Amino acid sequence: EQQKSNMSQHNQDAPFMYGTHYSAPGYVLFYLLRVMPEHMLCLQNGKFDVPDRLFHSIGATYKSVLTNPADVKELIPEFYDPDCFDFLINSMGLQLGNLQTGERVNDALLPSWAKSSKHFLSQNRAALESDYCTEHLPKWIDLIFGITSRGSGAKKSKNLFHPMSYIRPEDLDDMRNPEDKARAELQSTEFGIVPDQLFCRIHPGKKECIGSWGDSDSLLTRDSLRESYGVGDGTTFSASTLTKGRHDVVQSGVLSEG
Repeated sequence: EQQKSNMSQHNQDAPFMYGTHYSAPGYVLFYLLRVMPEHMLCLQNGKFDVPDRLFHSIGATYKSVLTNPADVKELIPEFYDPDCFDFLINSMGLQLGNLQTGERVNDALLPSWAKSSKHFLSQNRAALESDYCTEHLPKWIDLIFGITSRGSGAKKSKNLFHPMSYIRPEDLDDMRNPEDKARAELQSTEFGIVPDQLFCRIHPGKKECIGSWGDSDSLLTRDSLRESYGVGDGTTFSASTLTKGRHDVVQSGVLSEG
């Protein structure tokens, strides 16, 4: 029991590089503001966020992800489905305010090459299915579901999130203080949880031979999954290290402003 307590405390004090998380309701609603305003209002206590923080431009969002270390947003599936173009259009006529520049927040501003919202999404879909993205997508899978999603692999890839992002159902059950448990559940609900690790090897490319994945060493067992929840051994990071990480993968071109 004492060892378990020490392990829990160690994890809570573990270093991290990102205080926010990519899998959070707020980030999904950030993009879906124009089609699900009621959910955003619920999340924001009845008010829209300040205009400059709303999803108003593809270019501005792209720039933020590349330059702001705290911005780890992932694109949602709608970005690759031309039939879902309505999330880019303010068809409800929502009053979303004006930017500091005085510009009104209305439809999401598209890249100059996009002829329409539907055209923009169809080009995104084509880019996602291109040879370039097919080649690089396994690196993203490794970061989210694979060997660089947690533990030593995450440290090496500069992909460590706040320790609460790795909390397990067992951890919640072990919390005897109702207030601590409520805070942990709120943190998980509002800021997100790192998905379970599904793969324990580097994810192969589409053109690689994947027959070797059939052996037992490639399977992620229950015990190895439990071990994978460990988030570090007290390693610290320098300021220069903190400027790199997930953004290196973003810059590989999966998201393109055009």
